[in-house]
Amino acid sequence: MPSTVPDGEAMTRLPLRIAALLASFALALAAPASRADSLAAVPPLQGGPYAVGCSSVEQDFSRVPPGENAEWWWEGVPTEDGTPRYLTTLLSTSATPVLTIPVPDDSELYGPHAGTSVQVVIIVCYPTDADNPYADYALPTGKSVPHMQRGGDPPLFASARARWPVLLYSHGYAGSPISGDYVSALVLLASHGYAVVAPFHGDQRIANLRLEDASDLLNAIANFSKFTAMQAVRPLALAAALDHVLGSPGWKDRLDATQVAGFGASQGGESLMLMAGAKLTVSVGLSSKQVMSDPRLKVITSYVPYFGQSFFPAFGRDQGGVDDMRPVPVLAISGTADTTAPIGTTEQAMRRLAQSRILVALEGVEHGFDDASRDDIFTWTLRFLLAHLQDDRSARATLQRMERVEGGGDDRRVIDYTAPAPASGGERIVVEFQNDGLAHFFYTADAEEAAMLDAGVIVPGWRRTGFAFKAWDRDDASGDASCRYFTSRSGVYSHFYSIWAPECAILAADPLWRFEAQAFRATLPTAEDCPAGRMRVTRVYNLMDGGAPNHRFLTSASEIAHMVDEDWLVEGSVFCTPP
Repeated sequence: MPSTVPDGEAMTRLPLRIAALLASFALALAAPASRADSLAAVPPLQGGPYAVGCSSVEQDFSRVPPGENAEWWWEGVPTEDGTPRYLTTLLSTSATPVLTIPVPDDSELYGPHAGTSVQVVIIVCYPTDADNPYADYALPTGKSVPHMQRGGDPPLFASARARWPVLLYSHGYAGSPISGDYVSALVLLASHGYAVVAPFHGDQRIANLRLEDASDLLNAIANFSKFTAMQAVRPLALAAALDHVLGSPGWKDRLDATQVAGFGASQGGESLMLMAGAKLTVSVGLSSKQVMSDPRLKVITSYVPYFGQSFFPAFGRDQGGVDDMRPVPVLAISGTADTTAPIGTTEQAMRRLAQSRILVALEGVEHGFDDASRDDIFTWTLRFLLAHLQDDRSARATLQRMERVEGGGDDRRVIDYTAPAPASGGERIVVEFQNDGLAHFFYTADAEEAAMLDAGVIVPGWRRTGFAFKAWDRDDASGDASCRYFTSRSGVYSHFYSIWAPECAILAADPLWRFEAQAFRATLPTAEDCPAGRMRVTRVYNLMDGGAPNHRFLTSASEIAHMVDEDWLVEGSVFCTPP
């Protein structure tokens, strides 16, 4: 366990420095010149294996007055005199789900809409078999809704599985699920095996604003109560849409209520964060308030998510409202040239998260859908969903190691941490602790030891950092045993872990280091690379800063980069571990 040994032995620190440097030098000799990861670049994912069917959005387009277009009704654009428009006016069948959503009587969140109700239309697109007899439904935009149900037609799910995961789809401000590129994205996601549930938010019925740059946000602030209400109503619509499909005949028996994720574009990214419990900014003083905290939402993915502006963040002062979120994994994909949803504001929120999180930057991309980055957007999204929603362990390992998608635009990770999946069988979670007073890190796979440190009674001053990796139990037959050594001389104390026999031998021969235990088991990388299906753990070294050797063992590239900025040395990949 960590120690708090005071000064007591008047021994020089030089032998300790030599021992630590010898260990680092030994590893360096074994390390190859290249540190490339075989999973750093992954091939793009495009259309999925399933045909797609959709629920009814059948409309009578003759009701659209001359000089107008149907999209205004889908998006809730009011007339010049303020008369509301919404899709319900165009619907030609009662088969289209129209939900009436009660708005809580909370004027701080919902302004003039508090205590009222809002109607929301939804569409559901889902995997179906190729022989689905339902015809496509042509839209006046030139797009179409594939294999659309009409009248009382039931949904015809693909026969490949009994229940399908649910993906809530929240479009951007003033959009709709069937406008522009949204409908193509909806269908693509469904083709990969998701029942995609999408409300027509009709935002402009609540707040008729523009949100294209900082000057537009100032106008939104001038209409603050409506702007806040529009944001707060959106997660209500998502929750109501989920209630509907999980409780309706034809849907509830084919959907997996334990696998619910979300994909949000622009404002839709914010809506999903609010649904998961993030607090919404409710005053110009940047106070914040929670709209809801829905435990059914397990994963969030988003493209160019709107998290506010630097001077007016969406989640309260310094984005502190995300601290109250449920610990759902979050993927955000942002453009570096986006002024509507600046990547810096998104990064501020993402850095506060403790759960699995990835922020991907698309170089030079502005707000809106970037067709050149299509493969990047959907490959990151689908791999994230596969890893965290469907608990595909191999996908989780790939996600931890991938840096970019082959081809497409210029994508790169800015923030990343992929937490290990829950341990099972002979697996153990190796938890990282930090002592702020010592500026040292410590690792344990022993649940009782971790609980002792959490209590802070016997050995005070240690806290969890939020980082961890998985290994095998020290008594398991998998992998190689990790030696755990401890040193304490003249107030200099630290722990060291290795599964490489020559390193363990160096410390065993040095009287300054004491063997404590075999801590866990893992496998050695080959040429610093791990096989597919394994996570890659990298070791960084503090170069004896403060007079004591200390190492971190990390699976996060962004945290490794942070330690390099703090003048730590990257020693290389040292463990291959189960995901």
